[in-house]
Amino acid sequence: MSPSPLVRIEQVGNVLIISPLFTFGSFTEADLHAEWAVIERRLRDPGVEHVTIDLGSIPYFGSTVLEWMVLIWKRIRARNGRLAVCNCSEIGREILAAARF
Repeated sequence: MSPSPLVRIEQVGNVLIISPLFTFGSFTEADLHAEWAVIERRLRDPGVEHVTIDLGSIPYFGSTVLEWMVLIWKRIRARNGRLAVCNCSEIGREILAAARF
C-alpha cells in the first residue's frame, strides 16, 4: 500500500487498485505530478495486468481524475488488461456519463 494522503495504491494479485482520497481541488500541480509518477511506475510493473479505480472515498471528482482514468485505461489496454471502476457515487456516475466514460 502507498503512504500518500492523496491516493491509496495497493496490489492484489495482478490487479492494481487505485483509490483517490481527495477531489484534488486544492492541491498544487507538483503534488499531483508526484502522485501520477508513482502510478505510472506501478503501471509499468509486469505483475500488473488489470486496474481497479475505487472512487468510494470521494463523493465527486473533476477533470484531473477523469484524465488519470483515461491515461490508465489506455496504458492498461495496450497490455491487453482491463480497467474497472467501483464504488462511484451517484454524482460520480453522472460525471462519468457526461464524460462518456
